[in-house]
Amino acid sequence: CSTQIAAEDFLEAEPYYDQSTIPVNTYKNKSPFTGKVVSTKRIVGPQATGETCHIIINHEGDMPYWEGQSWGVIPPGKKENGKPHAVRLYSIASSRYGDDKTGKTGSLCVRRATYWCPELQADDPAKKGICSNFLCDTSPGDELTMTGPAGKVMLMPEEDPTTDLIMVATGTGIAPYRGFVRRLFAEDTPAASAYKGEAWLFLGVANSDGTLYKEEFDSIKEKHPNNFNIDYALISGGVFIQDKVEEYA
Repeated sequence: CSTQIAAEDFLEAEPYYDQSTIPVNTYKNKSPFTGKVVSTKRIVGPQATGETCHIIINHEGDMPYWEGQSWGVIPPGKKENGKPHAVRLYSIASSRYGDDKTGKTGSLCVRRATYWCPELQADDPAKKGICSNFLCDTSPGDELTMTGPAGKVMLMPEEDPTTDLIMVATGTGIAPYRGFVRRLFAEDTPAASAYKGEAWLFLGVANSDGTLYKEEFDSIKEKHPNNFNIDYALISGGVFIQDKVEEYA
């Protein structure tokens, strides 16, 4: 008999939930990796509180990662004491195959960190986030000094593909869940083929213009109504994420 091979199966463990081949700290501070920006796109509307960007990075397949892990980015320049900036960790927002499903890219979801000075009644550029502003200002072709991947990974459904999942996120905390949801519902992977549980995502946002990846999640919900749920908690409407979760207690 023949078995159908998934279109995205070249980065899988055997079986797909085995943890023995998880890549961890392949690149470190003293021997970092050089990634290249593919695109940087603002992904919030004009009334959002702050600016959030989706940044796709090409790693040529040389810096593989699994869902739930983080990449480190070392911003250019030096601190006031003359030493290099410390590494900043960002949760990866794509599955291991990347948004283009080639296995050669990864995505970050980054909010530009600014500081509102009450005395100046304006943003104080001296106190803005060094790395987040660097990343949000990147253009295609820009090089990034990177470390990782770091951290634990999301491995459900593991041995039980009927396991139900509850995911709770606010703002850019959606990053690892976006990658994981794509793995389960938007890709042709062994994990996606196996998963038969219900995945429920609660996403808290300041207002509707700040809802991240809404079209993507709504499309997945439409295609997988029995296996994927999403509820948005709009803080501007007086609904906090714990309130939305409690509705279904």
